[in-house]
Amino acid sequence: MSKNKQDNHGGARSGVKGEKLLKEKLEKHGFSLLKKKGDFAAAGQPEAYYKFLRMRCPYSEEGYFETDGYCPQMNKVFEIKYGTAHGTTEEKIMFDLEKIRDGVYPTDSARLRYVFWGTPEVPRREGLRCVAQIFADKVKKENLPVEVVFAETDDGWDKFIEREKERLTT
Repeated sequence: MSKNKQDNHGGARSGVKGEKLLKEKLEKHGFSLLKKKGDFAAAGQPEAYYKFLRMRCPYSEEGYFETDGYCPQMNKVFEIKYGTAHGTTEEKIMFDLEKIRDGVYPTDSARLRYVFWGTPEVPRREGLRCVAQIFADKVKKENLPVEVVFAETDDGWDKFIEREKERLTT
């Protein structure tokens, strides 16, 4: 985050924590997460930076979006929505759904893995549907090129890692 921007709602801090958590959890299982241009260069994949991390913006010629990382061992792009409090995360989730529909993310073998961790996995208050579950239901109904992972719900992270390990060994 630049020194000229304020993080009044805590979204940037939460995003950084989520990316760190994702990286640590992947590394624990022998996977890496490339996040910066230098990470791709060090991994011998400098051209992949623009394909898997810096995504073109269909809404502006000069604009782009950056994903939360790319795992070369899995050939997967990751977005993580992590938090310990509700807030703007719900809005960001629905905007990401529009980005998926508009083809921002890869649709080939490097399909997006969208990980919900912490507060985004639960409803904001009683009687409301969880925005993350609405997202997951729309992804499934529309057959969008993304796998949704609820990290803490029903041991979702562990199940995801086991599926990926099995897929990579078969």
